[in-house]
Order: sequence, then C-alpha cells, then structure tokens
Amino acid sequence: MPSVIRGPQGLIVTAALAVVGALVAAAVLFTSSRASDVNLTTAGLVPADAGIYVALNTDLASSQWVATFKLAERLGAEDPEDELKDGAEESGLDWEDEIAPFLGGNAAIYVRGLDIESVSASGAVILKAKDAGRALEVIEDEMGSFDEETYHGVDYFSLGFDGYVARLGDHLVIAFDEDSIEEVIDVHQGKAPSLASVDDFKRLRDELTGNFLAFVYVDASSLMGNFLLEDPAVKAALDQSGAADMALRPSALVIGAKDGGFQFEVASIGEAGQVSPMLAPRTSRFAALVPADAAVFVSTTGIAQTWESTVGDARGEIDDTLREHSDYDSLDAVLRDAGEEIGLDSIEDLVKLLEGETALAVWFPRGSIDDPEVVVLAETDENTARPIIERIVREGAAGSPERRTVGGVEMTIAVDPNGEPLAYAFKDGYLAIGTPEAVETVLAMGAGDANLAGLRRYQETVAQMSSALGTYAFFNIAALLRLDEMPGMPRQMDEAERALGGIILNWVEERGVVRVSGVVTIEE
Repeated sequence: MPSVIRGPQGLIVTAALAVVGALVAAAVLFTSSRASDVNLTTAGLVPADAGIYVALNTDLASSQWVATFKLAERLGAEDPEDELKDGAEESGLDWEDEIAPFLGGNAAIYVRGLDIESVSASGAVILKAKDAGRALEVIEDEMGSFDEETYHGVDYFSLGFDGYVARLGDHLVIAFDEDSIEEVIDVHQGKAPSLASVDDFKRLRDELTGNFLAFVYVDASSLMGNFLLEDPAVKAALDQSGAADMALRPSALVIGAKDGGFQFEVASIGEAGQVSPMLAPRTSRFAALVPADAAVFVSTTGIAQTWESTVGDARGEIDDTLREHSDYDSLDAVLRDAGEEIGLDSIEDLVKLLEGETALAVWFPRGSIDDPEVVVLAETDENTARPIIERIVREGAAGSPERRTVGGVEMTIAVDPNGEPLAYAFKDGYLAIGTPEAVETVLAMGAGDANLAGLRRYQETVAQMSSALGTYAFFNIAALLRLDEMPGMPRQMDEAERALGGIILNWVEERGVVRVSGVVTIEE
C-alpha cells in the first residue's frame, strides 16, 4: 500500500476514489459493447430535504462511458487505455484492489442544509459499491482502525475526526458528522422520506437521466432555508422580476454522452412565465432558407409578445427605477432616444414587428472571418413593417437606394456614409435584411438548393438533442475552425477539426419543464 495522507484529508481522498476510479477504470472497459442504463440508487438513501445532490455514473460498462472514450479517440487520443493505466500507476494506485471495489453504478454527495452564519453544512458521500466489504477495508487501510457505534441496530464506524462511515447493503456512506450518518440510516430503514420519493426530484430525474455521466439536483429553498428566500426584500425583488417561480423551484443539470457527441441539460420545474412565448417548442422555418454553409444560425420566436408580457404591466416600476438611478424620467423616454438613432419615433416600433420567428444567419463564402455574409430574417406583416424599415434605411443611407429584382422579388440596397451596403426585401410573409449577397442568396434559394436544414451535420446535431428546439443557436464548428486557417497547425488540432461537428445551445419549455441544453457532436 503506498503512503497516504492521514486524518481529515484522507477521508476526502477516499471519498474521491469513486471519481478517480471512474476515470482510471474506463480505460479497461471503454471498448466493451455492453451498454446499460444507470439508476440513481443513492437518491434512495438521501434525506428528502437535501438542498444539493450530485451524482456520478460509475458503471464503466454503461453506454455513457463507452461513448465517452470512443469520442475521445475521435478527438485524437491515441490509446486512452494505456494513458489512463499509466496515470494510475504513477499515482501509486492499484486499480483492481483499491479502486474497482468502489465502482458499483453511481456515487453521490449531498448537502442537506447550509448555515451561512456558522459556515457549516450537513451531508454525506454515498457510494453504490461493487464490493462494499472490500471498499470498507480500503477506507480502514487509509484511515486506520475504527471505533464501532450502533444506531437503531445498524453498525457504523467513527473515523476519529468527526467523520463516520457505514455499510448499508451494497452502499457505503461517509458522513461529515454523526447526525448525518444517523439521518441516512433513518432513510434506509424507512423512518424518514428519501429524496427519491420527492415529486419534483422524480420529475427532473425522469426527464433528464435516461442515461448520464453526472447529475446535479438543486433545491434552493431547502438549501438556503430562511437565509435568503424568505427574506422580504429578496422575495419582493424576485416577484417584481417575474423570476420567483423559477428561482424558488428545484432545478437539475445532467451531463452525458451519446455515440454522436456530448450533451448537457439544465432544467427547472418552475414555469417560464413572461418569457414563455420565446421558449415554445417548434421547428424553424428559416433553417431551410439559409445556405448549407451557414456557420452560425440563431433562431427565436415571439419577441414582441415577450416584450409586452415583460414590460407591459411593469412600466410604472421601471419608470420609478429610471427616475431614481438615471437622467431619464420614464422607459418611453429611453425608447424614444434609442428610436431616434435609427429614424424611428421609438425603438419599440421595431420590437413590436417581431411576432413570429426571428433568425440570424452568418456564413463566410470567401473563407475569411473578416468578410462575412449576414442576414436577419423575421416573420412579420409587410404592410406594418415596410414603412418602418424604409424609415430606418432612409435615415442611414448616403444617397438614393438601388432596387433590383431577385427571384421575382424586389430587393432594395442602400449604402451608408461609410460605404457599407445594406439590403432588404419582403417575401412570403417574412423580412430579409442584411448584406446584399446574403439577402440575394436567401431570395434566390430554391427547393433543390443545399440549405442548412438539409445539412447532415445540422441534422445530426439536432438529433442529439433530448428535447425539442425553442430559442436556440447552432454553430458549425468545423466550418468556423477552418476560417483563416494558418499553415503549420499542430496535428492534434487538425484531428480536432476533422472530428468536431456542430454545437447547439437551446432554451425551451417542454412538458412543464424549462430547459437550457447543449450538444456538441464529434464525427468519425
């Protein structure tokens, strides 16, 4: 046995063995074809009022770990197995004897309460062990002899420095204090409810953990107690901002891997409230109207409705705040000033046009990041929008606009005093405005032309998402990395270029859960 750190630091080292083991042992098993889901068995031992619960998948034959190490190979790792085994040996760890016994499916740490005034918390580390008996021996080897105690017929052991360990079937519990080890025993014996029985936890778990590498659950009200969330000033601020429901309800984060790439998702039980129009699940119309080489595509919807629901009933409060903290006496005055900059009575006139989908697309046909083509697309009523857009263009133009016909549609081009051109056109219920080449490309797009929605990389990235799309951004990473490519780029970077596909960041409200999620695809 190699020399180890004794005392409290040793407990931390031991509690982390499952995490270290997951990284080390994956090298042995990552080529396995067996794939299985991982259950959060540790949640069945955690008290129901836990404020934070963090779980790690330690089933190294699960599809998550199999996918993770295959993805690492695509990114340029030559032999993950040898690299990790060598790392374990260099750390003085015997994987088979000291790490593998801890790996039984999932390991977790929870915090039940946080006392800011005394800077203290209660909680424990819980591991589902492959060999709980051997794992307990490893802890004893690390910490020295145990003092045995008994609580409700269950033996547990004092580590002599305010640390406690118990074996509950195939789970090990390492607690920060005696009260915590006893509360876990109470949950194990059914004398207290578990986190796994809490409706909000179950809902988030079922939504997010079909399979996972790491799962985090946070209940701010349980964690903070009376410290913040029952403070009148804090609650009033949350209520006025419209964020109270989301802030006071539990949320969760999951990180995972699939054959095609990595993904993360953050979800909250709270309703989206005033921003819900922008978070509606949908399919983008405009992804099929921009070229397949679009490197950046951002899409949202319901901006006008969200503005109205957010600002409409709060103008009085906003006016009061502006008078107190600025030279303006009202929100309308701010909006008028902003509007005058572009030739409008109020910038709100422009915002109110954006009732349907609004999207931004950027591409680089000449391969230089300094020479992009950019277009903004917006579903809007032409009769209402045309006079507003024409006013904006006249305000910024340095001469008479040019008009030309593209695909049977009139396109207007204006040049500003700096010589920069801007084009716009209305077609089939939408506005296209941007660089002339970009607008012309959109207007000329035919049914058989290559577009972003039909791009394999875009489709594969969308397919990796575990939820529908709402407000989202897509990045064609491979295309972006090739911009202004410099000669002599390291081989590892070349491999990453070939492997990295697309990224999507997404914000959506679906099935009563508000989600922020992301995917990065790794191609073969």
